[in-house]
Amino acid sequence: MSTNLIASLRQQLPSIYGEHLPDEIRYRRADGQDVVVPLNAATVDELAFAIQTANAESLALGRRRTALEELHTEVRKRAARGADRIADVSWED
Repeated sequence: MSTNLIASLRQQLPSIYGEHLPDEIRYRRADGQDVVVPLNAATVDELAFAIQTANAESLALGRRRTALEELHTEVRKRAARGADRIADVSWED
């Protein structure tokens, strides 16, 4: 797929998603190895694998964000303020 074809696909996709279409896709095989394939050479199955990988990464990112939010809530409950270090917060009840 030439750059022109990728540009054409980006224009044809609905809404704002076209601008986010990558030049290559990445997915993780069952054995854990990362695979990178140019979009023009990717199969439909590889596209599905890339979606699964992106979904797993998104879930992990969401869990990490939630953990940080919970930590922030807890330190604020313990009267910590912006410049306070997490290590200096009293964790004793």
